[in-house]
Amino acid sequence: MTDLVIENLSKKYGDVVALNDVSIRIGSGEVVGLLGPNGAGKSTLLKIIVGILRPTSGSVRIDGIDILENPEAAKKIIGYVPENASLYTNLTVAEFLSFVGKIRAVPDEELSQKISSSLKTFDIEEKRNALVGSLSKGTKQKVAIIASTLHDPRFLVLDEPLSGLDPRTQRFVNQWIASTAANGTTIFLSTHNLDIAQEYASKIAIIDRGKIIAMGKLDSLRKLANSNDDARLDDVFLKLTEDIVAAS
Repeated sequence: MTDLVIENLSKKYGDVVALNDVSIRIGSGEVVGLLGPNGAGKSTLLKIIVGILRPTSGSVRIDGIDILENPEAAKKIIGYVPENASLYTNLTVAEFLSFVGKIRAVPDEELSQKISSSLKTFDIEEKRNALVGSLSKGTKQKVAIIASTLHDPRFLVLDEPLSGLDPRTQRFVNQWIASTAANGTTIFLSTHNLDIAQEYASKIAIIDRGKIIAMGKLDSLRKLANSNDDARLDDVFLKLTEDIVAAS
């Protein structure tokens, strides 16, 4: 079953083309890494997928649900962690998570159990009654991830989840991504961290200047870039994006 089908997606801001005829298919349970230079269109694409932005043309379907025609139904099965998550800093961690869970219509008894188990999983039980505004960057990111998964989404969109995190928290989030995908959640991950993409993504999509210039397993991208069989993803990425610049 295909979880995500993007067809001929474009987004324009006046004469500026942010996305240009993007088409992507992601299968159930896959982890797909979205890579691209700054300004390539990564965040624009993710915001359209989760229903924050409307495209100029094209379609997005998640589990067969059109995000434009039926956004409420689609959003029920999506979890989203933006690059700079907006959290209510004057609420405690427990209050904030409870608030998000109620918005997501998680039953009260189930919500309480999920909050407790998630705080334990993310090793921040002692922060339950701390104000969100008092938390470190890494702890805030953990809270944002917990909030995005309280309703058990089948499709998870992560925009630069490791941004600004210390190495220990990065390692924890990496392991969490791997275990979440192993449990069947489909993950679309935008990142500048090519190591996490190489280690955890089952497929890589490279976007540049609003277009998907390559997508597939690392081996197929190596062949496309005429790279060695053991070439690292960062070398392959640089080769493919440099070829686009040279051809333009």
